[in-house]
Amino acid sequence: GKVLVFLDSHCEVNEMWLQPLLTPIGEDRRTVVCPVIDIISADTLTYSSSPVVRGGFNWGLHFKWDLVPLAELEGPEGATAPIKSPTMAGGLFAMDREYFNELGQYDSGMDIWGGENLEISFRIWMCGGRLLIIPCSRVGHIFRKRRPYGSPGGQDTMAHNSLRLAHVW
Repeated sequence: GKVLVFLDSHCEVNEMWLQPLLTPIGEDRRTVVCPVIDIISADTLTYSSSPVVRGGFNWGLHFKWDLVPLAELEGPEGATAPIKSPTMAGGLFAMDREYFNELGQYDSGMDIWGGENLEISFRIWMCGGRLLIIPCSRVGHIFRKRRPYGSPGGQDTMAHNSLRLAHVW
């Protein structure tokens, strides 16, 4: 298809989740969009709504969620307006296929898991794109209690990936 949609395997979509994601991409093919990520309990599979947040990061280059200031949510379009986000979680987003290829896809120098979401977020912003959270699109996600992957040779892939991110950017 013209648009690639990335969703972790441990997600559940809501009704009418896709259409709001496609609209901004149709308006500007260099727009990368993310739904609001709701929480599905890993223990009970109970679904609960998340506040509207956007991606951020700390000085250790670890992803974090930041609340969106009320002033932004109370703009002319109200709480349904797309929200600019510095970074994305990584496992739930949509983007134009050609733009993904132009950006170089995922960085092949990253190992297994961790940091790839920040790297591609930085690349989007530095290469003329924009990253938006779309409040009208909501997808549930099971947040694991621990990292489910082992590392080759016991290496700390998160540290490796964070160092690569810092060196590349």
